[in-house]
Amino acid sequence: MSAVPLRICFVTGEILGAHKNGGIGTATTHLALFLARAGHSVTIVYTGAPWVDGAHPWMRRCEAAGVAVTHLDARDGEIYPLWLRETCVMLDYLRGLEQDVMLFQDWEGPAFATIVAKRTGIAFARTVLAVIAHGPTAWLLDANRRLARDPRTLAHLHMERVAFEQADAVLCPSRHMLDWLRGSGQPLPDRAEAVPLYLWSDPEDALPERRGEALEAVDRLAFFGRLETRKGVDLFLDAILSDALADRDFEVAFVGKPASHTPDTIRDAVARRRPSLLPRLFFEADLDTDAAQAFLRDGRWLAVIPSLVDNAPCVISECLRRAIPFVSTLTGGIPELVHEADVARVLVAPNAPSLADRLDAILGGRFAPARPAYGERDVGARWLAWFETVGRPATAAPEPAAAAPDPTPAEHRPGQGGDRLAVVVTHFERAALVGQTLESLADQTRPGFDVVLVDDGSRSPAAMAALAALERRRWPFRLTVLRQPNRYLGAARNAGVRATDADRIVFMDDDNLAFPNLVERLDDAMSRTGADIVTCQMSIFRDPVGEPEPAALLDAERWGFIGGALELGLSLNCFGDATGLYRRGVFDRIGFFHERRGVGHEDWHLHARAALAGLTSVSIPEPLYWYRRVPTGMLLSTDSYANNRVIWDAYAQALPPGLARFVDLSVRNTLVDAMG
Repeated sequence: MSAVPLRICFVTGEILGAHKNGGIGTATTHLALFLARAGHSVTIVYTGAPWVDGAHPWMRRCEAAGVAVTHLDARDGEIYPLWLRETCVMLDYLRGLEQDVMLFQDWEGPAFATIVAKRTGIAFARTVLAVIAHGPTAWLLDANRRLARDPRTLAHLHMERVAFEQADAVLCPSRHMLDWLRGSGQPLPDRAEAVPLYLWSDPEDALPERRGEALEAVDRLAFFGRLETRKGVDLFLDAILSDALADRDFEVAFVGKPASHTPDTIRDAVARRRPSLLPRLFFEADLDTDAAQAFLRDGRWLAVIPSLVDNAPCVISECLRRAIPFVSTLTGGIPELVHEADVARVLVAPNAPSLADRLDAILGGRFAPARPAYGERDVGARWLAWFETVGRPATAAPEPAAAAPDPTPAEHRPGQGGDRLAVVVTHFERAALVGQTLESLADQTRPGFDVVLVDDGSRSPAAMAALAALERRRWPFRLTVLRQPNRYLGAARNAGVRATDADRIVFMDDDNLAFPNLVERLDDAMSRTGADIVTCQMSIFRDPVGEPEPAALLDAERWGFIGGALELGLSLNCFGDATGLYRRGVFDRIGFFHERRGVGHEDWHLHARAALAGLTSVSIPEPLYWYRRVPTGMLLSTDSYANNRVIWDAYAQALPPGLARFVDLSVRNTLVDAMG
């Protein structure tokens, strides 16, 4: 029992009781039960789609051990783009929990928003955030010989990269995965280590141990795992249908869920190459983890697990624990699981000829199960020691970072600079709306900033009179009204930058409304992270003249950004709206907003150029202002191709001249098609 229990929360998309099998669900459920029985307070926040059956034996085990299970439907909510929805729904829920340690799976970056929230200082100051590297997207793409061809995949690659880099700790179930992450150039925290994952919480399980019992005459081969390329289903088919085994008699079973292959596609392959095997072909696609092991054991099958690459596959650990004889491949983290004395006997090179030769040697003869490389008690002790070390004391949120040096030469810096902050508000013929904007800035929780209101050529008597009234009004900030001929939005923002000597600049449009904590959150996040640009999410409202009701915020549509995902930024603005906080040095380093009349995306264009120049940005994963979306918005009234062309040109200019047209090939075809 732990002397001082820790509060430990697992955030997972798989759990036994909702999923019949799968490595993540198996590992998470058993580890949670183990830690609860060791005296810790354990919570599982399950975020998957399949419903949890409260009467399922695994749920009863959790209840008996004191493991609290919550099903959070992370798909529910008006948060866009869709790849941000789940991670933001998780953040919104998790920030209401008090935990010492939270552990997330890695695939598709569910920890992203929570980790960025801690980094920017909005939550989790005393909670350790850890990521377990089961199988990141980049690793899976390579393993399955696929390419990142869609924006969702590019977004997930970035979200995973940020989660790994900025987590308090990263855990890898194998040295293979830790080496792969480091070899791929993935930045990792100081506490990144390999710890065997599988702990079994049911030593008195109904399935008896069969340690040391061999198959006396192997005549049954069972592919054990998901029916997908990475798990070696093609390799297995090539081996059993090869000439090397043409004269051998055996039965074949496929024990696993369909994936890249189905029972029908497998039957078709067998029918083409060895139709005589069809009557001896069996499929077990719907067994849970215990039933699958019982099927292999009771049917006296030789499990074949021919993965092309794998981390620390659950099926290997299950076979080792149940002493189920198996053959697998010398790849990934598999050799780390098997006792060194058995490696040469049960593991082969990951190719069909090697597997066929090994099966040919085994069929008809005696074959004993392999032994595990480590004992379960040792693994349990390592996990308990890890939690004691990492979870006590909890890692505090990062302190505000020292301000990054301003790259502007001293002789070119206007005024005193330093810590001064200004808000630049752009306006054209909407004095009633800009009055609402200024009132929202008057309610800020962080005082002591200036406001520069740039009127971009308003001419109507009503607008001129309203502006004069706003200028005369007493505000809790120093207001400067700058009037200029109409030169369009980018030029208006640039004029505002030049009119202030502040070191940090926030931009607001005249039809948007700041939340009371907008300036404080942005300023604090920049100080903590040292980022050059800090943006945030927006809440959408559609009233063309009025203000949103405060209660509408709970159900409002939200639009967010993932920050500096340079590859995705070619086709989509993943960086942020203009509303955000910018260091003055950004403009001296890369220039100002573009001033092309009638062309939009000046904010996206600036963000992309900043990212291409190596400047850093972060986007706070919560809304900090109301964004007014109306049919007369600028992007809806300007040419889509011209708007996007400025982005593509910025990327092309960053490439050698002979490669500039690669940008044309890289832009999503669906985007170009939509423009006609």
